[in-house]
Amino acid sequence: MYEIGSLVVYGSEGVCKVTEIVENSFSNMEDTRKYYVLAQISNPAYKVFVPCDNENLVSRMQRILSAEEIADMIRESNELPEWISDNKLRTKTFREIMQTYDRKKILALAKLLYITKSNLTDKKKLFASDEELLKKIIRILHSEFSLVYEIEADQVIPFIFGEIECKAK
Repeated sequence: MYEIGSLVVYGSEGVCKVTEIVENSFSNMEDTRKYYVLAQISNPAYKVFVPCDNENLVSRMQRILSAEEIADMIRESNELPEWISDNKLRTKTFREIMQTYDRKKILALAKLLYITKSNLTDKKKLFASDEELLKKIIRILHSEFSLVYEIEADQVIPFIFGEIECKAK
């Protein structure tokens, strides 16, 4: 069980703070349930209610990794997913990876998209869906990496590829 004040990474919401644990009844539900109230660090007005008794949703609440754990994850994420040439199948497959909420897999996907983007000629670009996914991944990774390493969003990819040194908090 998480305590009020805990920082967690929640799914694709990024880093959130547990601001409350409340009992509430939403919509047409007769019974009240206990909820974690999460506020995004980047937008504290944005709240997410996570039912405490829903193991699937609570499992998306992951502790913040240490600087050493992030560095290890970056080093270990060299096994990249396979590039799929069919855009629809690629989009579906990459969404499935995102829905695992596995930071190692998401990091490997970021590397694949960035490498693919870097290898394109001036006249070619990533599909819009791939570009949007890369931006989403960078936002997710940035929320945790910036907290631990004090880096900006545009430094996430260079940091992942070891092009910049960052200080850990």
